[in-house]
Amino acid sequence: MVWQAVEAVLVIFLMIGSGLFVSWRKWVSADVAKVFPKIIINITLPCMIIYSLSANFSRQQLYESWLPLTIVFAVVPVTFFIGRFFAGILKIPQTRRGVFTVLFSFSNSVFIGFPVALALFGDAGMPYALFYYLANTTFFWLLGYYVIRKDADAISGRHSGVPAAEVLKKLITPPIVTVLVMFTVILLGLKLPDLMITTAEYIGRMTSPLSLMFMGCVIYGIGIKGMGHEKGMGAVLAGRFLVIPVLCFAVCTLVISLISQGGATVDFMLMRNVFTVQISLPVMTQTVIVAEMCGADTKYATKNVVWTTLASLITIPAYMILFQYI
Repeated sequence: MVWQAVEAVLVIFLMIGSGLFVSWRKWVSADVAKVFPKIIINITLPCMIIYSLSANFSRQQLYESWLPLTIVFAVVPVTFFIGRFFAGILKIPQTRRGVFTVLFSFSNSVFIGFPVALALFGDAGMPYALFYYLANTTFFWLLGYYVIRKDADAISGRHSGVPAAEVLKKLITPPIVTVLVMFTVILLGLKLPDLMITTAEYIGRMTSPLSLMFMGCVIYGIGIKGMGHEKGMGAVLAGRFLVIPVLCFAVCTLVISLISQGGATVDFMLMRNVFTVQISLPVMTQTVIVAEMCGADTKYATKNVVWTTLASLITIPAYMILFQYI
């Protein structure tokens, strides 16, 4: 199992390496690389969700999914406020305090999370990865987007509000809509045509390679010069790979100890492992995109993307090894 985890992570980083290679050879320019997220978010990820939920999730499991959803929707916002607390304690400048909080709190649940979940846990782990994605994305736009905008205000000296309609628009994305539609399909007991499921499977399998190649292109675009250390980066690493995962693991373990007496059929050990790995991944790539869009500290966000992505080569196998003894 340990070697399997290490091997899976090595495969992931080899695919990231392919993104570095095609960027180095100039086969993919920075402008072309920007197309990857659009393809992933709008086409391959919705297809992966359709296949994963239809193939691995039953109506009974959906009925019982209220507990995993409750856990992850409770833990994720707590991580945000822990990040805010550390930002204050460490006296992070107001011009990057929001970015720091988002880096500390939210993980890369799409471009790294789904490939890692599939590689380490197989199709059985994907529903729990989707649950985490729902919570991670929801609170990123509800809380993270707001504090990044506050950073931009501190830099420019202006004051701009965040209309509720704007936040709602950010939340209505193809992946989230697809999850809600599939939940409805499963609850109604409907069966999708085999042709649709097979097509969704083939297209959905492209999500991991495209996501990881895109991460390689991002890292290449930053370059060695963009990887210097700055204040708060050590705290981001500690939050991403120690503080937040330990919190998630402790909450899941507590729930398992309480629920195990009730005879629930949900695989809570798998849930605990998937949630812990998902929440301990590199920082959310969208942080860079939103920071650039709002006029916040893009350079600081980008450096943390690189360092946390490189650090996960060590941390992901480490967590899989720990699961063997806990």
